[in-house]
Amino acid sequence: MINYKLNNYLAIIGTSIAIVACSTQAADNAGQSSAQSNKLPVDAKIVKAQPLSQEESVAGSVLANKEISIASEVSKRLLSIHFKEGGRVSKGQLLYKLDDSEIRARLKQIQAEVSLAKLSELRLSKLLKSESIRQEEYDVALTKLQSLQASEELLLLELEKTNVTAPFSGMVGITNAEVGTLVNIGQPLVRLQEQSTVKIQFTVSERYIQYIKVGKKISFSVLGATEKQIARISATESGIDNESRTITVHAISPNTNNKLTPGMSARVYFSTAADDAMGMTLPTEALIPSAQGYSVFTVKNGAAKITPVTVGNRTEADALITSGLTDGDTVMISNTLRSGNGTPVQVVSIK
Repeated sequence: MINYKLNNYLAIIGTSIAIVACSTQAADNAGQSSAQSNKLPVDAKIVKAQPLSQEESVAGSVLANKEISIASEVSKRLLSIHFKEGGRVSKGQLLYKLDDSEIRARLKQIQAEVSLAKLSELRLSKLLKSESIRQEEYDVALTKLQSLQASEELLLLELEKTNVTAPFSGMVGITNAEVGTLVNIGQPLVRLQEQSTVKIQFTVSERYIQYIKVGKKISFSVLGATEKQIARISATESGIDNESRTITVHAISPNTNNKLTPGMSARVYFSTAADDAMGMTLPTEALIPSAQGYSVFTVKNGAAKITPVTVGNRTEADALITSGLTDGDTVMISNTLRSGNGTPVQVVSIK
């Protein structure tokens, strides 16, 4: 009988303990649930530092690598044209032949006089050695020979100028003179462009001069082409323009298959970031603007922390952060307007 009562008593105590334990657990769960419900649910992004790609774009133009206007150095009648308009010519190729008949006639006369003067100089040289003549007589003959030889050289040079040739290989345009035309000295005859490579000319604001270095690569695109092409900066103007506060830049690019025509407009892109610069990309909704600049909310120990950042390039969707964040930081990208510094937050999703 005593054992029976004891067992009932122990059973009642066990039941009471179980009820108390369950009540305590329920209270703890309720407290945790209440604490969780008080935290602001947010979406977040874990940022990762990557090599910084920050660039500016400016308008530019495609120029021929070399371009000259072919002109005559003598005033003569045009006899013949030896190229196809708009075609390719080679270095040294004859482009125009001018009338050289008068020059050849004068040259023939001079050459005859030179031959006679040589004979006279040779004869007098022998007589001088035998002291049959005075030195002055020989000197006169020698001077005459040298003068005639100089005249011969000038005529040969003038004769060569009646052959108007290409100084380099390239593409010629439309001729400005026709056969039979009297060509004057310095008269432009046709334009010649070297197009196997082209120059990309553009101007850059003085604030970007530090990023413009000879040998640095840039990219560009032309109207009607979707893909960018690469060029390398070859030269810059010696100084900044006083009025526009810009500097003119030339970059060289191969002109494969002559796809680029001088005169085309171009869009030039150049990097404005250091070679070792790193950056992080965030959705623009993560940014908090203020009079001092931009900030974001990072999540630290379950609370929002206001963090000032520096924004580089920005589009409607994304912003490039150049400083203020550390690789691996968790940044809030939602509910930023409902949050404040120190607000308890609960990250519900990682984008």
